[in-house]
Amino acid sequence: MKPVNALSPWDLSAQQAQAERLKASGDTRAQLEHAARGFETIMVRKWIELARKSSLDPQEGAMAGYASMVDDQLAFLISKQGGIGFAKPMVDQMMAQIQQRDWASAEQRNTTATETR
Repeated sequence: MKPVNALSPWDLSAQQAQAERLKASGDTRAQLEHAARGFETIMVRKWIELARKSSLDPQEGAMAGYASMVDDQLAFLISKQGGIGFAKPMVDQMMAQIQQRDWASAEQRNTTATETR
């Protein structure tokens, strides 16, 4: 089990700072992993919300707000612990597309340079 590097899902400034650090590092894979984990967290959150709505014990008022916060934290922790398997394939697919684009761009430059000689 992976350790939780807990940035609170409610601490938007810390989330934004993390995204900025990754962008500044130029590490495309790390940026994609961060984005994919965020997407996976949103998906898990929606599944939890739907499961809670199907409950026979509807909650109202302050308890509904508390349940929503619990759902957010649960989804965040599930995603941080390795998630449900969306993030890695998404990152792998996007990295393959980026590498293909870079390869095609380099091939195009080589072809153009050869033709101008």
